[in-house]
Amino acid sequence: MRVVDGWETAYNTEFTTNGGTRPIVVSYSSSPPFQVIYADPPVSEPSTAVVIADGSCFRQIEFVGILKGTKHRDLAEKWVDFMLSTQFQEDMPLQMYVFPVNREAKLSEQFVKFLAEPANPAVVAPAEIAANREKWVQAWTETVLR
Repeated sequence: MRVVDGWETAYNTEFTTNGGTRPIVVSYSSSPPFQVIYADPPVSEPSTAVVIADGSCFRQIEFVGILKGTKHRDLAEKWVDFMLSTQFQEDMPLQMYVFPVNREAKLSEQFVKFLAEPANPAVVAPAEIAANREKWVQAWTETVLR
């Protein structure tokens, strides 16, 4: 195992697909669309696949929130509303390669064509995460900083 400082280094330098020595890279199930859309020179199919067998991946959920005590709550609420808007949510998949949370948002054909979406990702109960968070963060820190 090798941990590097970012996705671009892992994918573009270490991964065998791009000339590196590592045959597997931890990434998103949305990496194949990215690989096709931004390929230079252009390609018509991704050169990688995604493992999406039952329980083989974990759904990452990203959040936006307002900090308690903010002096600009009205602006913060407007920002959150904007981020949840259909316009923003439809643009985000091709910018961040993540899924929209707004159910009204439509995914672009480019994104969907090569997408691998797991039917049954692994699920970790919030209580288990809470009970193990510090231990897991410590283990990750020791792995990354060794």
